[in-house]
Amino acid sequence: MSNPNFIIAGERRSGSTTMYEILKQHSEVGMYHLSDYDFFIEPELFSRTPLLDENLKNWDETHPLSDYQDLFSGLSGCTGQKDADLLWWRPSHERLARMLPDTKFIIILRNPVKRAESQYFNELGKGRETLSFEAAIEREKNEDLSSWQKLHLQYKERGCYASSLGHFYKYISRERVKVVILEELFMNWNEVMTEVCIFLSINSEEGIAIKPLHSNREELWQRNEFSKRKGISWIFNLWDRISEAIIVRITNNTKKRVALRRSFRGWYYRSARAEHKVNPSIIDKLKQFYKPHNEDLEKLLGKKLSYWQ
Repeated sequence: MSNPNFIIAGERRSGSTTMYEILKQHSEVGMYHLSDYDFFIEPELFSRTPLLDENLKNWDETHPLSDYQDLFSGLSGCTGQKDADLLWWRPSHERLARMLPDTKFIIILRNPVKRAESQYFNELGKGRETLSFEAAIEREKNEDLSSWQKLHLQYKERGCYASSLGHFYKYISRERVKVVILEELFMNWNEVMTEVCIFLSINSEEGIAIKPLHSNREELWQRNEFSKRKGISWIFNLWDRISEAIIVRITNNTKKRVALRRSFRGWYYRSARAEHKVNPSIIDKLKQFYKPHNEDLEKLLGKKLSYWQ
């Protein structure tokens, strides 16, 4: 048994699934079949409903390294997996350093304003978020947020990439980390893919030949009010679970799954973006907020982030 050669470690809603789908097509890469596997984060935190910190179990007592290594036993070549929350979730950094001393990490970053908005709507669609975007941003001022809230509902702070990356570098040497800017990936495909392939020691010509794609576009559906009515909501809850179980067995293709969800459930869902429009003034405030943080990131990476201007 051995550790994976690399992990795509974040950031959420920044293109990590896109990079997963791209590298999965490379003949020299063996990707773990689940597009997100959260071994290094407390599993209780991934519930759809809020969780109190007192209900968290001791991570080290329930996560032997052998269990993780077993995930890659049937894979060959340059083995890897994705967990888009690792960069943000600081308790995982020490665990990664201790258990994976030679593994490399790819980190995908995106314009933090667009990332924050995208994560908000994604969580709204999942049902974890109930507030408006403006109210959700204000909630982050609360110093008593639970670990569950910090993992799923901190949209603004997650975009302070220099802070997260700086903490990551305290445990993982820079030589083992490749930071990719999503906008740069699509603007300079050949150059960036060559760098990624060299970093992973896989054939760069094959990497360049992979067709650019954009995976995991946010699902912006919400149940309509009729389907939430007391007394009948259980019927729709049941159909949600049944239809999803059918869909995941029919296909692994992301686009086909989206189309099937619309066919099975589109008649009682509505657009979350249409229902929860974001005030442009909030976007402007976020742009101003991120300016010094983006400058810090430029210094950390030693490159200009003109794509985010």
